[in-house]
Amino acid sequence: MKICWVAIIGRPNVGKSTLLNNIIQYDLSIISPKPQTTRDQILGIYNDREYQIIFLDTPGIHKPQSKFGNQLNKKAFESLDEVDLILFLQPMDQQISKGDLLILEKIKDYKNKIAIITKKDLLKNNSDMNNKIIELNKYVFNAIIPISQNDRKSIDNVIEEIKKYTYTDVQLYESDFITDRSELFISKEIIRLATIENLSDELPHSIAIEIYQYNIDEKEAIRNIEAIIYCKKESQKGIIIGKNGNMIKKIGTKARKLISQKFDSKVNLKLLVKVNKDWINNEKQLKKFDY
Repeated sequence: MKICWVAIIGRPNVGKSTLLNNIIQYDLSIISPKPQTTRDQILGIYNDREYQIIFLDTPGIHKPQSKFGNQLNKKAFESLDEVDLILFLQPMDQQISKGDLLILEKIKDYKNKIAIITKKDLLKNNSDMNNKIIELNKYVFNAIIPISQNDRKSIDNVIEEIKKYTYTDVQLYESDFITDRSELFISKEIIRLATIENLSDELPHSIAIEIYQYNIDEKEAIRNIEAIIYCKKESQKGIIIGKNGNMIKKIGTKARKLISQKFDSKVNLKLLVKVNKDWINNEKQLKKFDY
């Protein structure tokens, strides 16, 4: 079996999770237009008859405003020492920023790295693409590949390029294995997605999800899930609950539907909202939420 470990790295909202989902053709990492959606190092696996490629989807590198932000950056950079190849993502419609330069400095001495230009569909003319490639060439990538997430051929081009870095080794996971993450973890992420999609821009970074009850009633074919949405302030708690409980009902309905679709199962979901002041700067609380 030919295998390879690959880290996907970049600033928030450059398309890392979307690329992973498209490569493995499974909605593993949650996707939202709001920044810093990915908080954990997500392992996703591409399999075909001859190859097994293990991807690490990392949190977006950003300027941290808290211990939580520092933890996200730390997780992303630590993943680089565990892989055989790095995919650095840079959108077609954005200039290389200070955040990009921080990443590029970190990866400059790594032998195997590929630049992925995302959002190729936003290309206005060929000279823009040429300029982007010239700009990225300064940082000595093995290859530079433009992609559009809606263009399967461009995704396949990435896969074929990655295969050049594989090597013969023992197959690490079963051929039908997609991730090492549990159903509980995926359910927790879905609840977080349903929450942040219904909240204003500043609130998503203030919430954390804890599932304290998760069981499957095989006889009734239903998942029973009880979870807590934590926020930092009483005022945020009121926003999450909403007038007459309308917002928490909306979040619960969305999460229940997505979990049901994901696992093809009925779902009984109970959500509570609690205040956990300054959890983003409390190391004990960060550990509690697995950050």
